[in-house]
Amino acid sequence: MASVAVIGLVCEASAQEATYNWSGSYVGVEGGYAHSSVDFDADTTNFDGSHQKDGYLGGIYAGHDWQSGDFVYGVAGDFDFVGMHDTKFGHLDLLGKGEAYTYDVDWVATARLRAGYTPTDQLLAYVTGGVAAGHFQATSYDRSIFAPVGSTADFSGVKVGGVIGLGAEYALAPNWSLKGEYLHYAFDKIEPGPGGTAGASFRPSLDTVKFGVAYRF
Repeated sequence: MASVAVIGLVCEASAQEATYNWSGSYVGVEGGYAHSSVDFDADTTNFDGSHQKDGYLGGIYAGHDWQSGDFVYGVAGDFDFVGMHDTKFGHLDLLGKGEAYTYDVDWVATARLRAGYTPTDQLLAYVTGGVAAGHFQATSYDRSIFAPVGSTADFSGVKVGGVIGLGAEYALAPNWSLKGEYLHYAFDKIEPGPGGTAGASFRPSLDTVKFGVAYRF
């Protein structure tokens, strides 16, 4: 009798796995690695180019999926705080004078579509893309060995852009799933404002690798 009961449980578990369906809503928490890159440009500097920083991020995500055969499509969104100290760069001349900049990203959020394929019932591989927003701070400083550091131009606010990526998600029956996801964000140009080096601008981007766990309804 015990053997029959064990066989019955195994058969029931196999049946649940074989009929898993991705349709429905979900909400989860996520975290991972963030790589910030900002392309700096100005009329007269010798430190134009890409300036980079590594950090981490974490937050929440949610969405809804629909399944048709082996294909899954849906909508997704997330909000992540970014843990990354200021990216600093600049130049001092031989007299100790010059100009420095700091750049920071505080949080990012996305609203995306995603489409995927299920090579097995419980594994979903997908591509995703949509719109992104982020809160940035950029500051230009005059600095000299003869005078205190002073801010000459600032920006603090939200910029919008786009996001694309890919990922995989594995369903843990009956209501949980795990995901791994890569996203590339690109945002509108930041111009700190009057003062500082003429024509100074920042063009930010962000690359993230995130892992998450979700509850599916």
